[in-house]
Parts: sequence; C-alpha cells; structure tokens
Amino acid sequence: MKYLALPLLVLLSGCADMARNVSNMTEDLLETAPKSDAELRYPEWGYAPQKMVTGIQPASRSMPVAANEYNDLQQFLSRSGVAYELLPGNHMMVKLKDTVNFNTGSSQVKADSAYWLNMLGSFLATQRGIDIVIDGHSDSTGAAKFNDGLSERRANAVKQQLVRNRVSKQSIFTRGYGEYVPACSNSTSMGKACNRRVELLLIVSDN
Repeated sequence: MKYLALPLLVLLSGCADMARNVSNMTEDLLETAPKSDAELRYPEWGYAPQKMVTGIQPASRSMPVAANEYNDLQQFLSRSGVAYELLPGNHMMVKLKDTVNFNTGSSQVKADSAYWLNMLGSFLATQRGIDIVIDGHSDSTGAAKFNDGLSERRANAVKQQLVRNRVSKQSIFTRGYGEYVPACSNSTSMGKACNRRVELLLIVSDN
C-alpha cells in the first residue's frame, strides 16, 4: 500500500503546482490586459494618465517626439493664451484646461467657445502629426441614459466645429462619458454648469 501512496502524493503535489501556475498566469494576464476600450483600440496612445504636470515642459524620456509639431503646438497655445498641461505616457499628450461648456440639455457649442475652437481648428488643420481626442460630459440633470447620448452629441458637435475648419476627420476621436466623470459637484448650479463640458486632448505623433 505504501508503494502506491508515494506516486499518489507526487501526482497531487504536481496538480497543486499546476493550479498555482494557472492562478499566477491568470493574474498576470489580468494585469497586462487592456483596462479600457481606448487601450484596446489605440494602444499607441500610451499609459493611463497619472499625476498631471502644469504646462508643457521639455520631455525627460527616451521616447521619440516629433519636435516640429510639439514646438509649433507649444508656441500656438502660449501665443493664444490657451491653458494646458502635459500628461505622462508614450506620446506627447497635451490636455487643454479650457473646456467647451453647454446649456442644460443642449449640445450646441456656445459662441465664446466656438471662437477659440475655430482658432484651434485653423491651427490643427496645418498639423498632420497631431490627433485630437474629444471627451464629452454632462451634469446629473435628467436620466443617466439620456446623459450618455447627450455627452456623445456634445463631443460630436465639437468635432464638427473643428471639421468646419478643415481638420481631418481621421485625426479626431470622440468619446462620451455621460454624468459619470464629474469635474465639479452636481449639488450646486455652478457645479452642474462646470460638468456640462467637453474636454480636448492633443496627441503628438512620433512618426
């Protein structure tokens, strides 16, 4: 009987090791898998934003950067008085601090926002190495399902404003977040006005 027990113990030990290996492999896959649709579709956009750094500063990384597009963008934003910040990642990613704001339930771009969007669009139309990511948001007024669609319509309205200034459609990507990523509290009218917004992220290609 003892001769049968030894192979059985070896077999059980091997199964336990295999289970641990499978568990470790699963954890590794979960760690490396894309965490969002954006990472899955556009992995070249880099890592998820971490701590934001105010202002564009010289890149202290080993990645290649399209110096001409980056310098032109920096000069344009500074000259135009557009506030921005640099985000970490594999590419030079510049988030504009100025947002496009909207009236309650509306996706129509206001005249003051249209002015600087037209100015931005005229510049971006001359820059083939810059992609534009447009993120639409809403406040918590109304049903969540309605706000999902409203945030997408707002992002598309900003896209069309840029396209009218001859920015290539192929360089523009839109996303809608509904009411789920507020920048301010929805408990006040001022906070809700802050949340009815579209944010723009400019990604400089290194090709």
